[in-house]
Amino acid sequence: MKKIAMLTCLKANTVCTGAACFQALHERTKSFARYQGEDVWAAAFMRCNGCGSDPLRDEGIREKVERLAKEQISAVHVGVCTKNKDGKRCQNIETIVRMIEAQGISVVDGTH
Repeated sequence: MKKIAMLTCLKANTVCTGAACFQALHERTKSFARYQGEDVWAAAFMRCNGCGSDPLRDEGIREKVERLAKEQISAVHVGVCTKNKDGKRCQNIETIVRMIEAQGISVVDGTH
């Protein structure tokens, strides 16, 4: 079974339930279409620790990334909420993505 996780923006928490991400996963649509016919377990759903937080110095983010590795997550899907109107991710999310990749975990752009 493939274990995946999702990374979203803390700001999105004010309006997001995660329902669209989980719906896309269960229906194997959007970025989750790659898992068509596969047994996949959504093992983690994490958020950044907010604007102004430096992920490299944030013990909580380091702990989250280490936990992903410990849980043997094979891929982390980075939510659409992590991009601005120009389609670019904030620097914090980019840093977290690099931290995840450094653990040998694949990063996938997008959820729903």
